[in-house]
Amino acid sequence: MSTERVDKAWQNKGLEGYSTEAILGTLGHYGVPVAEADFKKLAESSWPQDIGVEWGKKWKGTGPFKPFPWAAAEELWRRWVPERLAPHEFSEALAQLMGSLTSLLEGKQDAPVAAAFERMNAIRQRTPKDDKGQPLMAFIERALGGFDEKVAEMFDSMAETLSRAGHVQHAEAFAEFEEFLLPDRRGIATAIVRASKGERDAAVLDLETVTADTARTPLARLLAVDGLIHLAAWPQATARARPMMMQAEQDGDIHLAIDLCSRLEHIYKATGDRAGLEALAPDAARLSQMHDQMHPGHRHRR
Repeated sequence: MSTERVDKAWQNKGLEGYSTEAILGTLGHYGVPVAEADFKKLAESSWPQDIGVEWGKKWKGTGPFKPFPWAAAEELWRRWVPERLAPHEFSEALAQLMGSLTSLLEGKQDAPVAAAFERMNAIRQRTPKDDKGQPLMAFIERALGGFDEKVAEMFDSMAETLSRAGHVQHAEAFAEFEEFLLPDRRGIATAIVRASKGERDAAVLDLETVTADTARTPLARLLAVDGLIHLAAWPQATARARPMMMQAEQDGDIHLAIDLCSRLEHIYKATGDRAGLEALAPDAARLSQMHDQMHPGHRHRR
């Protein structure tokens, strides 16, 4: 085991300037001896955060060294498996892109948006994919896991906000990236941008097409209904949500049926349709009862 150590200033300076021997020496000193071959083996089936968690279970460091395992895992990943994109690299590029776009929306016309998109697109090319060519969910979950609810809301509304502010090209690029990152939103994020730039009828048709596509996941079709609701396309949303709700009940997907029932309730309340609410009440009661029978002790609350 190396006798070199990382000093207490590492939290301010980062680990990039320390030798690999110093990082390994610190890990070993606090109870986690690490060999390059073993690390690379772990890297075949896990990510830096996961490795840090495992190291943390036997970590003896305190004070400024308490979070060291996680930082060390990220730095060793960068040095020993540079060919594999780490989730935190994706997170950093996305945060930079979001920051640049936010600056643009705040009126800073010289915000480095083009450079941020270029970096994000380069990272995107390295993003691990599943056998369907879609981003690997385990990777995406870790890459997005550090963002709080406020940032998530900003991400969800960014494309539409950009379009409404007149930055249509950036809006379309961000919507396309959003659909790459979250495939269930394919055809939905771009439709919202389309509506915001004045093509509402075409956007509504795009969303209706998604709701009718049984090859898409239930979540994607539900999100398309949400898109119709967002555009206040009440007749179209109602026409799609009700048969989807009945089909979900028939298929035994009670949670999806309940979700769609709540969307219908929202529509009827938003449009002042009392008759619709009255007609929906038996469906809501039946679905709630079915849910309670399926999950005793976990009563559904609407």
